[in-house]
Amino acid sequence: MRALPKGRLGRDARGEVLMLPRVFVDAPGGASRVVTLAGDDGHHFARVLRVQNGEPLVVVTPTGPWLGEISAVAKDAVDVFLKEPYPSAEPRCEVVVVQGLAKGDKMETIVQKCTEVGASLFVLYGADRSVVKLAGKVEAKLARWQKVAREAAMQSQRDKVPVIRYESKLALVCESLIAEGVEQLVVLDEAEDAVGLTTALSKVPVEGDRRIKRALFVGPEGGWSEAERDYFASCEKACLVTLGRRILRTETAGVVGLAVTLAHFGDMGG
Repeated sequence: MRALPKGRLGRDARGEVLMLPRVFVDAPGGASRVVTLAGDDGHHFARVLRVQNGEPLVVVTPTGPWLGEISAVAKDAVDVFLKEPYPSAEPRCEVVVVQGLAKGDKMETIVQKCTEVGASLFVLYGADRSVVKLAGKVEAKLARWQKVAREAAMQSQRDKVPVIRYESKLALVCESLIAEGVEQLVVLDEAEDAVGLTTALSKVPVEGDRRIKRALFVGPEGGWSEAERDYFASCEKACLVTLGRRILRTETAGVVGLAVTLAHFGDMGG
């Protein structure tokens, strides 16, 4: 990926368009509307990137992305004139990543990489074998990881910042996802050796243009407990799968599983 030259957002020295910078706003979109980037975003564009009037960028509103143009630059704020809708880069297949809490900086890596690949939602689960216990730090941790997701979504040209939430009970994780329309719970398990990921995905086929929401469960460093496996076995929509004979780290398994899932449904460029 080529870096954007300073002072010429989105264009190289020959004037050819590069990957445009992207920013998320809460303001409504619409042709000829003007939105103001303030706060951290305003400071970044005005003081760090030093944008100039007329430079292009993509502004993602709650109703979708818009091609915009810098129309005014202040000390720590930037006005953007919205010109026209911009093509969406979101996957057609919605995949929720349910991640057993991992230790250290692994959670930031997982959130960042899975956001880049195309996760639609994260549910961070305090698994039986999770070493990390959030206790009273839930809100602070979620805020940090949400920021990581937002930055990753901007960098990877997403049109959506995946929401991150936390749950400590496996039954509540599964029940809430099913209530929200998830039709298949795919559980990555190193103890499984018969059913592969793509085989399981094919068991719930896509019918026409109807989107089927799936959830991908990834265990923590110590894997799933027998109690958790028993629960999955009792859940009609759950299926234990293998990613092959090699054992992947928890921060690797989710990224690989997500990429394989999206590729299976044609969302990875082929």
